[in-house]
Amino acid sequence: MKFKELNLNNRVLTALDKNNFSKATEIQQKAIPMFLENKNVFGKSSTGTGKTAAFVLPILNNINCDKRVIQAIIMAPTRELAMQIVTQIRIFGVGINNLTITPLIGGTEMREQVKKMKQSQIVVGTPGRVNDHINRKNLKLENVNTIILDEADEMLKMGFKNEMDAIFEQISPDSQVGLFSATVTPKVLSLAKKYMNEYEMIEIENQIEVNNNITNTFIFTKNVDKKELLKKVFELHKPKKAIIFSNTKNFTDKIADVLYEVGLKSVVINGDKRQSQRSRSINAFKNGQVNILVATDVVARGIDISDVDYVINYDISRENEHFVHRIGRTGRNNKKGDSITFVDNMGTMRQLKDIQKEFNIEVNEIEISEYNIERKQQTSFSDRNANSRSRNDRSSKNSSSSRSGGSRDNRGSRDSRSATRSNSGEARSPWSGSNKSGGSRSTRGSRDNNNSRDSRGTRDSNYSRDSSSSRSVNYSSRDNKSRNDRKTDFKKTEWNAFKKNTNADWD
Repeated sequence: MKFKELNLNNRVLTALDKNNFSKATEIQQKAIPMFLENKNVFGKSSTGTGKTAAFVLPILNNINCDKRVIQAIIMAPTRELAMQIVTQIRIFGVGINNLTITPLIGGTEMREQVKKMKQSQIVVGTPGRVNDHINRKNLKLENVNTIILDEADEMLKMGFKNEMDAIFEQISPDSQVGLFSATVTPKVLSLAKKYMNEYEMIEIENQIEVNNNITNTFIFTKNVDKKELLKKVFELHKPKKAIIFSNTKNFTDKIADVLYEVGLKSVVINGDKRQSQRSRSINAFKNGQVNILVATDVVARGIDISDVDYVINYDISRENEHFVHRIGRTGRNNKKGDSITFVDNMGTMRQLKDIQKEFNIEVNEIEISEYNIERKQQTSFSDRNANSRSRNDRSSKNSSSSRSGGSRDNRGSRDSRSATRSNSGEARSPWSGSNKSGGSRSTRGSRDNNNSRDSRGTRDSNYSRDSSSSRSVNYSSRDNKSRNDRKTDFKKTEWNAFKKNTNADWD
């Protein structure tokens, strides 16, 4: 179906013609008429289906550019995705007079955003920054008639539920809502029901296309030093321009340090970096000042750099779909590319097989021996048992040698040993704090080993079951106000449960 069959106005069709867009994708064919009829839309659709145009084109169709008020708000989980949407709006809106869009993302000057918002009809941003502007009274939403949540499932995963709730409280209940999500989980369904009384549901099958110009490989890295392996990968393959993906922000900096050890310069992009830092890093990478980019999934989409020849997954992506977006950073513009994925364990191996099956991707193994790295020796089960027995024997000998008196009495009683330990100041539970003062514990709330039950069957506060099996609980001195007041004696299991349910640091 062609766009001109979807009842879009002439200014939008003209902009589409200028950009050589003529045919609508499946989700565009279904969603655009619904938006034009002022219906709420819940779209199950992943990236690569054309969903951005499915909500942007109706917004551009309905915007009154003669009014300098915010009429539409679009929210996305990350700064990069928000900026990608802004770019798409500008492409589809070319030639539309007086159209102004303001991105509201973190890491940029709020004053500039406030100044530009006064002239804008559309704002695009992350929930955190949008809500921040609302709280500061910079953003007024009384004229908003359309609100879009793009990748709602990702926003929920990132913990933006409270911010989204606060934003929806500020808009009219009559506003049109569009919610798009790659997955339909109970939480996403709950969100849809909360924000939309009635809605039209659209489900589009996964249409992610895999780039056949990419050679995909993996290395099984169990019992392998991944940092050393990474150095070897660069030494052997000599990438001209590479992106390394890690799942955690902290590890991106560590990877950069590892590369620096062997004279390889890199730039780092993650969620903790300011937008100005991200922009400088991306520009340095694009311009060839630095040839290695280390990043989390924030750049898996929305970054178009044509000459990346290697993508290295230091960690496999948490979401299967993100794997395809990652490797898609290479092999662009009909150039050849390579991806290498470090597979840590059999669980990760199963995930990789699922990805291969779901997206019909071929991923071949590279043997670790090609990098002249040996796997760490894994202790056998029999060796572990032998080591355990050896440790137990040593522990038993040490325990025996430390006992006062060194022998049992004829009745096998432990009374004499208990008394000896108590007198020498060494009587302590193996799960309690150490007693370093020697001598009596009475000043620290210790138990008298000879207490007994009273006539009513209750325990005296200093009661211990018997002198041969007493357990003295040694509280840390920093708890002398509240902990010393506790006089109940615990068995080992009870004490562990108590520690678990207490916030104090007992060890």
